[in-house]
Amino acid sequence: MTNFIHAFTGAIAIAAAAATGATATEMEDALTNGATQLTADQIEARLADKTVKFENMNTGAKVLVYYDGGNGMVLKPVGSEKTLDGFYATDLANHVCLGIRGKEPMRLRCVNVLMIDGAMHKFELDGSLRGRIIESVDGNMI
Repeated sequence: MTNFIHAFTGAIAIAAAAATGATATEMEDALTNGATQLTADQIEARLADKTVKFENMNTGAKVLVYYDGGNGMVLKPVGSEKTLDGFYATDLANHVCLGIRGKEPMRLRCVNVLMIDGAMHKFELDGSLRGRIIESVDGNMI
């Protein structure tokens, strides 16, 4: 009987672990609810030679980002005069990858881009929501 109880308890623990691992990411939830993932060409068409206002969904911080037509970019936090420059590119897996020049060694940040209710949303590679573009205008407005 003791072996049966241990086996039953072990089976419950395995089932609980599997259920926890089966939790959908925010990106999976968005796709299930009608969002569409943009291709590299669609991302380029929506960003090249545009200034966008990006809102970080975790902090609420807003940044203006100008994406030039030659893969360069300039960032400016809203309410600040400081700017940072860098570059962007799309990869073969339809991510947009960003690199910012600064004092620290450059690290690329690649994200998935989904359209949700007509707005571009950026999701980390782990499926968590990073933020969304709340405004877009043609040209460099920085």
